[in-house]
Amino acid sequence: MPRPESASSSCAQLAAPLARWTQPASLIWPNGRFAGRLRYDAVVNGRMHVLSTWLLTTSNGQVAARIATLLGRQPHIDRAGPEQVYRVFSGHAELDVLLDGPHVIRLLMLRRNGSDVLRNCNGRVQRTLSGMQPCHCPPTLKGRWELAKAGAGCEPVVQVAVRLAADPTLGHFLLSSATWVFADHAIALKGALNRRIDMPVRARLLVDHTLHSTRSGTTFAFTRPTITVLPTA
Repeated sequence: MPRPESASSSCAQLAAPLARWTQPASLIWPNGRFAGRLRYDAVVNGRMHVLSTWLLTTSNGQVAARIATLLGRQPHIDRAGPEQVYRVFSGHAELDVLLDGPHVIRLLMLRRNGSDVLRNCNGRVQRTLSGMQPCHCPPTLKGRWELAKAGAGCEPVVQVAVRLAADPTLGHFLLSSATWVFADHAIALKGALNRRIDMPVRARLLVDHTLHSTRSGTTFAFTRPTITVLPTA
């Protein structure tokens, strides 16, 4: 897979006006109810910060209290948004989770105009508000990355639903990432789960920090989630 790099958000075909062609969140958000979300970023003092440990968020106070008890932490209430959200900073870069099967991993390819989503595709079919049509994106992730780098392709969004191994009864937590490296990782992980017959599978989430250098010699930190399937006992 290519080195970590943000793909261009420009599109080969821009629709106007955007109000007519922007996709609703229901087409992008996965089906089902979630107990909360797993994040490795947070808004602090009005600015987005990348975290070195996992953050769990939920709108359910009882779920937040249980998570805090499991992790030995304190829940924090965030009232800045339209609804009250509880945040629990885990203090851990690693968390053990359960994966209920390959279906919990969802890869979307989105064509954007800034923060607006114009259409999504899977390499075979492209969905827009006007209906379905054949997708002209390359079938491989590397091919799509090369097209996006040229400013004419879609970008990935990976959604993974996991349950906390410490208390699976809490329900599913959604992890979302838009990096190409994690998209490649998720495809390999889904393939591994397709070969397993014992479900659920225990896995380990990691907030992975690595340093990369540009051709000019500039060094930058790159953060991404990784999921490692653990061996059976």
